[in-house]
Amino acid sequence: MTNKNQPLVSICIPTYNGELYLKETLLSAINQTYKNIEIIITDDHSTDNTLAICEDFAKKDSRIKVYKNSRNLGLVGNWCESINKATSNWIKYLFQDDLFELDCVERMINAALKHNVDFVICDREYFFEDNFNPRVKRFYEEKLPKTAEIFPVEKAYTPEETAKAIAPHIFHNCIGEPPTYLFNKNNYSHSDYPDNYFQLVDYIFILNKILQNNFCYIPEKLVKFRIHTSSESSKNNTVNQDDKKEFHKFLYIKYYENFQFYYDVINNPLFKNIKTELPLKDIITIKNWLVMESYKVYGYENVYEYYKSTELSDFILDKFTSTYSYLKYRVFKIVNKKCRKKYRQ
Repeated sequence: MTNKNQPLVSICIPTYNGELYLKETLLSAINQTYKNIEIIITDDHSTDNTLAICEDFAKKDSRIKVYKNSRNLGLVGNWCESINKATSNWIKYLFQDDLFELDCVERMINAALKHNVDFVICDREYFFEDNFNPRVKRFYEEKLPKTAEIFPVEKAYTPEETAKAIAPHIFHNCIGEPPTYLFNKNNYSHSDYPDNYFQLVDYIFILNKILQNNFCYIPEKLVKFRIHTSSESSKNNTVNQDDKKEFHKFLYIKYYENFQFYYDVINNPLFKNIKTELPLKDIITIKNWLVMESYKVYGYENVYEYYKSTELSDFILDKFTSTYSYLKYRVFKIVNKKCRKKYRQ
């Protein structure tokens, strides 16, 4: 492909207090083998040296454009703002602590053009900071589905093929994080990031696209996704139970939005092809398991009180999950072991 025919790709880097790894991240963007890029940085009022680092890079590379948000927009708001600032229709996220392989953009934009799709996803490699929690590390390495095994060849997958492939893995993010995909923003709106999700919002965004349109998967690790204790996903796994407001927010992120997802799989037309592959009784079993697990870990009375106050209380609290005892939990765990293992729960 000649330079004249190469479409511009906007590498969007939303930042917030990311000074620790940012230089390495920016270098992986500016050194891409695909040269027709712009690098859009939207800073969400960082209080460290993030903005200064970005502005210093921008002085040396005219492709870098740095913006400071007029107010703090939050995680997803900043993602969307970076898209707003992009001048290209082709969007490639890069988060402030992650890395691209040098040919990442080239491989992905060429795949989009070759297969005539507006959405391309690649495989990713997880890498961990020193002394990272080995239990969490095992979760990423062993429990999460391997996307390249679900989509083993590079090709355009139809929504029907996609639903059949991901149905057995649907209860985990079996696709990847935002830096693993490239998309055309002509087929995008802010509402694609639903505001009732937080931890799962990127997964829902992807499902909204690939369950309705053809997409291409590249089974090569073109992105390095860094796992560290200061990342947003790591912070969302800690809680102070003495602070009720904080505890309820934690329960929302760790449990409630999973229940929202199960409810959507059952009721949202988006998942019609998933439901043909996924027995309803399995969804209810996994839902009930998560409820029982939350009771065991964080205490029945406090957790039940929260679930009772939510919009999905009737869905969460059925005849089985409205009461709890440790014996009941143990019996459920044993009886439904096969189902939980099937979906890696």
